[in-house]
Amino acid sequence: MKQFITPDQLLALSTTQKANLMDLWLPQVNTLAMARICKDVIHDEYDNIVFVIGEVLVTEGRSNLVLRRYRLLDESFFDENKELFENEGDFELEYSEPEQYFSKEDCMPLPGIGQMIEWLRHLKYGHDGFNISIPAVRKLPGDRDCVVMNSDELEFEEEELCDALWNALVECL
Repeated sequence: MKQFITPDQLLALSTTQKANLMDLWLPQVNTLAMARICKDVIHDEYDNIVFVIGEVLVTEGRSNLVLRRYRLLDESFFDENKELFENEGDFELEYSEPEQYFSKEDCMPLPGIGQMIEWLRHLKYGHDGFNISIPAVRKLPGDRDCVVMNSDELEFEEEELCDALWNALVECL
């Protein structure tokens, strides 16, 4: 089962939809985000960096949030640097590398199923409630896929629940 939307789905949004999505998003630790980093200004080329938010930093006196990328160090790092960790009792590794900190304005959320349900509840789509229908494991020919439908009978049907929720959310953005 697909749990999160893809970067391609985010990039397909219009400028207005992207702005509305950004208004909904309050970054939280341990959630997915995508940063758009310009790698060639002349040719307007960007890299998409998908990352887990490890920390949300608020700078005093500024309204800009900074997202710190959560990175796991593999065992080889510790094996290669054993002497650092054996000699220092309270040694804390603090290494800032490129592409570790991102401004919220340069990022977009990669929401999961739960986040999209929460956002739909707060938007016009879900004001009077909405239903989610998931097919049986052994789907028979003619059975419906995953369906998201509100009280106005505006419905979205997709094979993946994540995609049905995304399409409903995009309609509201």
